[in-house]
Amino acid sequence: MGGKRIAAAIGVVVGAGLLTGCCLFSGTPTVTIGGPSTATTGTPVTFTATATGGSAPYTYTWSFGGSGSTVTHTFTSTGGQTIGCTVTDSCGKLAQAMWTVTVSEGTGGGNLTGMWSGTMYDPGGNSYILQLQITHVGTNVTATVYFLSATTQGSGSYAAGQFFLNFQWPYSTLIATLSGTYNPYADELSGDLIIGGTKQGSWRVRR
Repeated sequence: MGGKRIAAAIGVVVGAGLLTGCCLFSGTPTVTIGGPSTATTGTPVTFTATATGGSAPYTYTWSFGGSGSTVTHTFTSTGGQTIGCTVTDSCGKLAQAMWTVTVSEGTGGGNLTGMWSGTMYDPGGNSYILQLQITHVGTNVTATVYFLSATTQGSGSYAAGQFFLNFQWPYSTLIATLSGTYNPYADELSGDLIIGGTKQGSWRVRR
């Protein structure tokens, strides 16, 4: 009698597993990507991944760091760019898809207008507070630079993800350049401090 009860219990558990969808018998998911085939630098574009099969729910991981079935991405370099999406279903089974976009140079690469705060580092690793109040129109950039307890004005450019700002070094007649790139995901500008054609440190600010 005891053996029959155990066998019956096992039968109920196995039957329940089959009814709810056991990973052992689930299929393999597939995924497709939809979105534009052309884009310009600095202009956000949206892509959507559609998963089928396998066992929902799905998680989506994009090659440029995004997550979710629908994501927005801003390209910072021109040419043929290939993006990818990996889908993982609830059973841990994977599917991948690729999508190619032809990227041309935009007019300004996004808008950087706003207050940016962060740090400047000298070659010895010492850090100093740096703030930039940027106005960005087209490819032209102007800024008020707050650094070393002084305020100075700067001007430069931003296009295809590349940022340049020339300003007068506080308490001197030297012209310094902030040369760097924009990371749209972190909303961050960073790069090198150049004085007299030589790198004299680095900097990083966020809006």
